[in-house]
Amino acid sequence: MKKLIFALLLLPVLAFGQKIKIKKNKILFDKKEVAIFEDGDSRDKYTFKYLSGEKAFDAHYKAISVSSIQDHQYVEMTSADGQKTEIPYEILQTSFSSKKIIIRLLSQKYNLIDANGINKENVAAFFAEDREIISEKFAKAAAAAKLEDDKRKETVGRYKPYVKPNGTITFGGATGTKIVGKVFYSASDKSYGISDLDGIRVATAKESRKVGSTAAVVTTYTDETFDFDEGSKTMFTNRFSRTFGQIFVEEMVGRGYVFGRQAKKYQSDLRKEKVKIAKENSVNLYGVLGSITDKKGKTYTGTVYVIFEKLVIEPGQQVAGLHDMNSIDNYGKSISIRYKNDKGRTRIKKFSAKDGISFTATDEGVEKSFYGMKTKGNAMKKLTNASNFGFNNSYFYEMLYEENGNMLLTKPGEEGTYVIKVNDQKVGFMIDDRNNEKISKAMAKYLSKCKQVATDLKEGEFDVKNEENLKQIIQEYTDCK
Repeated sequence: MKKLIFALLLLPVLAFGQKIKIKKNKILFDKKEVAIFEDGDSRDKYTFKYLSGEKAFDAHYKAISVSSIQDHQYVEMTSADGQKTEIPYEILQTSFSSKKIIIRLLSQKYNLIDANGINKENVAAFFAEDREIISEKFAKAAAAAKLEDDKRKETVGRYKPYVKPNGTITFGGATGTKIVGKVFYSASDKSYGISDLDGIRVATAKESRKVGSTAAVVTTYTDETFDFDEGSKTMFTNRFSRTFGQIFVEEMVGRGYVFGRQAKKYQSDLRKEKVKIAKENSVNLYGVLGSITDKKGKTYTGTVYVIFEKLVIEPGQQVAGLHDMNSIDNYGKSISIRYKNDKGRTRIKKFSAKDGISFTATDEGVEKSFYGMKTKGNAMKKLTNASNFGFNNSYFYEMLYEENGNMLLTKPGEEGTYVIKVNDQKVGFMIDDRNNEKISKAMAKYLSKCKQVATDLKEGEFDVKNEENLKQIIQEYTDCK
């Protein structure tokens, strides 16, 4: 309780209404007597009475310790007839006196006491209200914390970490020979650090920013943050302390950090998981069932692999493709298939979109069709590839709609990129970033064999960046006489 009050004195003082005093067992609000206040029959228990001497209720401050630096605090309230309820212990204004803290809490938050004395109606309503039994919740939290602390001690006892005077960390106690890392003090930023055998800084401990606190605040390479406090033993002294280093290391080991090469493996496993998630979120096809038909009409059936886009491993990572001007865009240009030949032997064969092949793939239960082709209109891609000596501008496009060999396709990984391919043209037509008028005129030329469609395009009757309009264009071109 004394530690708590000392800490509270360091908080900013807030201005509230009445000035509270306790004088000769009387509570005074701005020098006016409002209630009788007496010490109860146990520590931190107080009895509140009306000025008439009639008992109103008892207030008993209680705390359940969770750790050396944390208590769960509450006030057990008991009415004159023995009815109990519990409320959180809250500090509404800092004070040297815990008694005044409780009085202010009961007055300002629960309206049990005001300038006219203890309010009987409010007291009755207060005890009639159904509240959570917070002592049970705190007890469970304390029990869980105790169990966790016991597990940490057990872990520390199993590894027996020991910090040598030079900061070297060994397992096996003072005579242990297994070196797993080093703890050191950095004067430049007034912090302790722990590095492992790979030189990775696995944890940093700094002084708590709370005035008067002797706790150390730790941040680990896994982004975990925790405090530990051993009083004077954890106070920073501007030089390396083996005692602090020992406590720091034990705190880390107790939480499962065993140094050595653990961090490197963690980072490797984390990257693998990120890659797995990135693959799941990408449009790429990794070993899905499919078949490829080459330009001679031969079909290969097996599992296909196509990379349409660069994996985004970290948030904000730039996706390669149109935006990557420093490398050739190879995404969506080739496909590999693992299949069995006529003799039943496994083979892997690679095909290019420029070979004019098509393939099907079953993606999450849906069969999709793709066609490799060159396109008109993708000027930016051509410029990018040419500037990097990549002159292959053929890609695989997914078919969205088809009538009599006339197709509407899209570029996987590039939302809003559409291609029209009609059966009387060798190449497709890409709807690129040009404005609607310019694209419409260029598309009219591409579809010039159907005069009506070409005329409507020239006259701006279609928003050619709208998917439904593009399907309508395919329909009218197919129906054109």
